[in-house]
Amino acid sequence: MSKSRKRLIIVLLFIFVIASFLLTGCKKAAKKPFAAKKSLNVVGFYVDTAGYDNSYSSLVRYAKNIDTLSPLWLTVQGDGTVKDSTNPKALDFAKKNGLKVVPLVNVADSKDSVLTDSKIKTETMNELISLLKKHNFDGYNIDFEFIPHGTKNYVQDKDYLTAFIGTFRMMMKKEGKILDISVIPHYQVSPEISGIYDYHKLAPLVDHVTLMTYDRHNESSPPGPVSPAQWVEYNVKDALNEGFKPKQICLGVATYGYDWPANKTGGFSSPTKTILQKAKMKGVNIQWSNTYHEPYYTYYDSTYGVKRQVWFENSTTMGEKIDVAKKYGIHGICIWRIGFETPSFWSVIVNKIGSK
Repeated sequence: MSKSRKRLIIVLLFIFVIASFLLTGCKKAAKKPFAAKKSLNVVGFYVDTAGYDNSYSSLVRYAKNIDTLSPLWLTVQGDGTVKDSTNPKALDFAKKNGLKVVPLVNVADSKDSVLTDSKIKTETMNELISLLKKHNFDGYNIDFEFIPHGTKNYVQDKDYLTAFIGTFRMMMKKEGKILDISVIPHYQVSPEISGIYDYHKLAPLVDHVTLMTYDRHNESSPPGPVSPAQWVEYNVKDALNEGFKPKQICLGVATYGYDWPANKTGGFSSPTKTILQKAKMKGVNIQWSNTYHEPYYTYYDSTYGVKRQVWFENSTTMGEKIDVAKKYGIHGICIWRIGFETPSFWSVIVNKIGSK
């Protein structure tokens, strides 16, 4: 065989090997579908109710858009016992659909004995760990809110709350679980309500913080925006300045509003979808505040012969809050709560964040 012919055979074999390798690689690559990375995490707060605003329906319909489910299932009583109202059906559905389940842990009737009484505190922590194992939760979000009443003020419990989180963190990390906390914003919020949260000391102790940037105006205040845009952004900057890292912060976004007697206190909360239905039924025009970046409307209550005013969050405000979250590169958005929203909220989430 001539040298030239040998060279030709070697070249052809080389080409054949390379071609086979490339074809095999392409086939393997074709088996892996491309998935775009989501820009933010989406946490859905969940509450079991019997009405049309129940969270379960939204969970089933929009699970592909949610990363973490935070259900309100666990309440610490004054004696340290934990009331467990876990919904096995919702828990199973969330797990099967790849959602992390990180329940909220709240406290009954602002009972601060869970912080100040060492025996009660220990019993609470041990019971929470037991429930963590029983239900195979992925972690907890400590949502201890202590609302002043009478002469009782809970700011003095600030160090006790920090100590609780510090001790509980060690127990949670031993289990390899997530520990989050929900906090009331500091900026333009009374220290009597928000002063119990020491951002600087809490930041190193938790994985994520839910910044509850809603209820700027509420039942006890006169009418006004629920979650004004500038106030929300200032509170994100405040949290960053006080020690939380961007990837720790989850921006609380609302899916509800309030209905007040015009210019008076004594309002009541209502899901956005209910508020929009009422506006349509009454034929009122929904207005937009360029100052607060939030919709509102007024209507006449013929039953009591008074004017009423409604401020609420909608899909447009949701989009603006998502833009703020992206601007500061934070962890994501935490929705209070699923079941209150209209489908347009989820359209905005998919367009701006993506889905799994």
